Order: sequence, then C-alpha cells, then structure tokens
Amino acid sequence: MVRFISLLPLFAPIALVASTIPYSVRIEGVEDEKTLKDLRNSSQLMILRKKPPNSLNSLKFRAESDVPELIKILHAHGYLEAEIEVQFQKQQDEYFVILWVNPGPLYTIKQYHITLFAQGQEIENPCAPLCLADLGIAIGEPLKTTEVLKSELAALRILSQYGYPLAEIMDREIIADGKTKQVRVDLKIELGPIAYFGPTAIEGNCSVHSCIIDQQIQWCENDRFNSCLVEATQEALMDTGLFSSVYITYPNENDGNPILPMKIEVTETKHKSISAGVSYQTTFGPGATIGWENRNVRGLGRKFTFQANIAQRVHSGILAYQIPHFHGIDHNYTIQAEAAHESIKPYRMQSYSLLNRFDRPAGCYFYFSVAAELEYLIVRGSVDNGNFLLAEAPIHLRWTNVEDFLNPVSGVRFDYWGVPTVNLKKASEFYYSQVFTFRSYLPILRNEGLVLAQKLTVGTIFSNGLDSVPVPKRFFGGSEEDLRGYRYYTVSPLRKRDKPIGGRSAIFYTVEPRIRYKCFGLVPFFDIGNVYLKEWPTFKGKWRKSVGIGFRYFSFIGPLRLDVAFPIDRREGIDPHWWVFVSLGQSF
Repeated sequence: MVRFISLLPLFAPIALVASTIPYSVRIEGVEDEKTLKDLRNSSQLMILRKKPPNSLNSLKFRAESDVPELIKILHAHGYLEAEIEVQFQKQQDEYFVILWVNPGPLYTIKQYHITLFAQGQEIENPCAPLCLADLGIAIGEPLKTTEVLKSELAALRILSQYGYPLAEIMDREIIADGKTKQVRVDLKIELGPIAYFGPTAIEGNCSVHSCIIDQQIQWCENDRFNSCLVEATQEALMDTGLFSSVYITYPNENDGNPILPMKIEVTETKHKSISAGVSYQTTFGPGATIGWENRNVRGLGRKFTFQANIAQRVHSGILAYQIPHFHGIDHNYTIQAEAAHESIKPYRMQSYSLLNRFDRPAGCYFYFSVAAELEYLIVRGSVDNGNFLLAEAPIHLRWTNVEDFLNPVSGVRFDYWGVPTVNLKKASEFYYSQVFTFRSYLPILRNEGLVLAQKLTVGTIFSNGLDSVPVPKRFFGGSEEDLRGYRYYTVSPLRKRDKPIGGRSAIFYTVEPRIRYKCFGLVPFFDIGNVYLKEWPTFKGKWRKSVGIGFRYFSFIGPLRLDVAFPIDRREGIDPHWWVFVSLGQSF
C-alpha cells in the first residue's frame, strides 16, 4: 500500500495531460493581411493554444468568448457589418476550431469635420491649420478606428504648436450610413486659453550647472507656447550626453492663468567612462584601444578625452579638450594634441600635432569647421624622406539631407576639405590640398529593400612640384573607402621595387546596390579610380578596378559590415588575391 501511494504522484500528471483537449485554430474569410494579423494577435484561442482546456465545453466557451473581441477588431478596420461563425471539427484526437468571418462591406470615410470651442462657445479656426493631410486622414479611404484616434492626437499636437497646449477632445461621433456604406466623423475640441511660457524650474541636476541646461532651452519666457520648442529642448538636452532622462512638464489644468510655469526634471548619467577593445585589421594587424573620458569638466559639460590606439603597424595617442556651445548654441571649440606612428609600404612616419578647431552647424543641412594646426612630421622609408614643420589651416564644409550616417537610405551629401599648408622650414614649399566628395542614396524599392548608393571623390593638390608635398600628405588609393581589394595605399605611380610615390590628384568612384531583407543585407559593389602625378587627373593610363560582395546584419546599434573585395587588375607581388573589411556602418 505504501508503494502504491508513493508512485501515485508520478501518474497524476499523466492523468491531467490525458484529460486536456488539444486543438488547432484557423481564421477563414479575411483577405486583408493587416486585419488578419490583428485578429490572430487578439484571439485568446491562439494565445492560449499551448494551454488546452480540460473539456469540450471549456473549448466552446473559450471560442465563443473570443467572438466579441474579434468583432471589435473587424469594426476597427472598417468592417462594421462583420459576423463570425464558430465551427468545430474533430480528426482523431485533435479538434479544429474554424472561425468563419463574413466581413461584409468595407466602410469608407465620406466626411471628417472638426468643430472648435472656447469656453463652450463655437469659434472659427484660430490660425491653427488642421488640414486632413496633417491629421493622417484621407476622404474615401477605409474607416480605421486606430487612424481616427491617431488623428485626434495629431490635432491636439498641432494645436499645442500654436499656443493651445490645454486643448482636449470634448466629443467624437462616427455616423455610419448603411445604404452608402460611408461614415461621417464629427470631432469637437475644447481649445482652452492661449498659453504662454512662464518661468522655468530645473530639478535633478547635481553636478551639472543649471547654466548648461539654460543654454539648451529653446523658448523665452512670455513667448506664445509651442510644443515644438519643448520637444527640441528635450532632444538638445539628451544630445549633450550628460543626462539619462529628461522630462519637461507643465500644468495640465486650466486655472484661468494663461502663463504656464515650466519644469525640467533631469537624471544625470555617469560622466566619466573608460573604454577598451581589441581589433584585427588586415592592413595594420592586431591592435588594442583604450580610452578615458570626462564629459562634465568643472560641471560645465566640457569634455576631456584620452585615447590610445596600438596596432602592429600603427599606433597613436590623442588628448582632446572640447568646449561645447562656445559663445553660441552648437558652437564647439576643440583643442587636440596627437602623436602617431605609421609604418606601411609607401612610408614610415612619425607625427606630432597640435590642433585648434571651431565647428558649428548652420541650419538643418549645412555644417562647417575651421582649424589651425601645427604638425611636426618625420618621414622615413619613402621615395622622399625628410623632416617637416607644417602650419596648416584645415577647412571642412558639408551639406547633406541624409538623416542616418550609419545607414543612409535616401538623400545626398557633399563634402569639401581644403588644407592650405606651408612648410615653416622652407617657406617656398607651400601647397593647397583639397578633396571633393559627393554621395547619393536612391531608394529603388519600398521599405528600403533596395537602395542604390554612389560615391565620387576627386582630390587635387596645388604646389610648386611633387617634392613640395610630404609623402604622407599625397594621394594614395587602396583602402576600405576606395579601391577595396588592392594593397593598402599602393595605388599610385610606382618607382623601383614597386615603391608607391603618391600623387597630386586622384579620382575614385564606387557604386553599391544595397539589398535588404529584414535584418540581413547583401551589397555587391564596384570600385574604379586612379592616382596621378599632376595637379589634375589626366585620365590617362590604366584605371584600377575592384569588385566584391558585402554582407550586412542590421543590429540595434547600426549595420555590421563584412566586405570581401577582389582586385580586377591585380599586380603580381603587390596586391592580394582578395581583401576583407569588417566594421560598423555602411562603407559610406
């Protein structure tokens, strides 16, 4: 008897499993994929399928309880006369639950009317353009409840941009005509008083001075309220990197006072960080990186950065001090000291430089930076060795309407770099180096499934002769940015023993059809270009070309890139048969 009782718990789960009724579910009669997906996501029959009921009556109850909710989903998609019939079929030990949907006619929007009220009295539109296109509504389109609700939120958002942040929905009527299968939407909105920005209180900042937050506030006290300025302020504060969260609030109730006191609540992030990493590059060999950063020096949001990069053929150390919002919003001033060593086929180089740079955006699309740099350069192992003391004044101009630099899918980008340079050891050795780069991104298919990306780079150096330009400052082809597949910095005129000379002009072109499916991408590419001794490309001689295939994985931080490139005009003894590049982000 004791043995029987001890074994009873082992057989109890088997008995419970045997009493359940396994089943499958099908939804028939719905052709619209979006509607069908919403039905499946809302069906308790499908959600609880792995927890089958213990009896047929329980299964029927579960199915019948599903119908009202599914009817609501169909109504939300414009099927106001929808009906659902539940059928059960048994095959062997499993039940099949079939939800037969008769969606009926699809109702469309005939009219969408908004009535505005102020203190209960109907008024005309108070200079707030509530056009249907901005609300996401189109006459003649199917009625979707979710779109109607979104249009209400859009209307309140637009009104808040024109000084009515306390506006609220009074009533909504959706009137359906069973004969015409059309609906009329009547929306009533209470505006509330015109509001103005009041005094701003700042809370939560411990080590960041309030003046840093004040610099980012986009509105002025007593200005007419505009929610766009509130959103811009929140975004600007987050972009400083000093805060992990920013909340901007104001009273939501109308007490008769049109002045809204504003409150900014911030949560500071950790301002000091250490970074470290390891890498391997086919060009420079194995390497390591270590860095330290303080993003809030003296509580003023100034950045002090140290970074060391050590690899087999190159190593460098950088110290940088940046003053953001230097005498103006988005004006940045940077002081940077760098020491570097590089040993590649064209040259061995040691460089020590001190840089002062000022940069700022000008509008939404334009950016520029100007700098003054003093660099001491030691060049060995090249066709023209020497020591150089260079005074440089780099200029960078950029115009772009590209939104995502890591994964651009549309727009164009134009960059210009100009570097007037004089060798202080020989004042006659003056040269002006400039590079023009044009990038374009053309979406071919919807949902960014195919994007045609192109890049054209043209570089020129004006000088008294090639000898006036230090070898590391000349143009070379063959890198992850141009002519992939060729040995690093070897595409140029050559001297004895295949020593690259470098050139005073260069032209490179790349085309990439970027194919994406969900999280994965395939990128065939073609590179062409050459380097010339003269100041302008002569287009004479053999152009270098490379082809390859790239693979992408689109992660939350950006696309992870792996490119395999093959040189078409491979030079025996110089170029590899193939070259591999791995990095974060698209190639350009």
